[in-house]
Amino acid sequence: MNPVQSTADFLTSRGYVAIPVRQNIAGHLLVGATLNDVEGVYILDSGAGRTVIDATRLDLLKLKLNHEEAEATGGGFGGHGVENVPFYGNTLKLGSFTLEDLPVAVMPLSTAWESLAQVGAYEELYGIIGVDVLKAGSALVDFDSMTLYLKQP
Repeated sequence: MNPVQSTADFLTSRGYVAIPVRQNIAGHLLVGATLNDVEGVYILDSGAGRTVIDATRLDLLKLKLNHEEAEATGGGFGGHGVENVPFYGNTLKLGSFTLEDLPVAVMPLSTAWESLAQVGAYEELYGIIGVDVLKAGSALVDFDSMTLYLKQP
């Protein structure tokens, strides 16, 4: 058995779900996910404290925001001084891994997408999967096989 296969076998025997990831031209890991029954592609970002949805996706994802809870974000991938608004009660699926009642931050990510486009990364992205999801799923990334492993909490 090859080492990549034995890693996969070991992790799946421990209850982890294997989710393929790919790397874009800018080096970011991209993962397919379904939020509130809408499929999209997201950046997988262990430096993002929470999952962020691009404000341009509000209608598609049927998100209704409560601006009374808005806060200014303090940095991150294109988000300096930008208002982010929490939205609660979301269902996120990555493969067969599911998180219910996930709060997400909604904010404009156009600056981030423009930065990516400047280096030739033109993927249609919905947002950023952050540490909140990675921690909940005890995430492991196998870079040899470009696989994200998550374990149902």
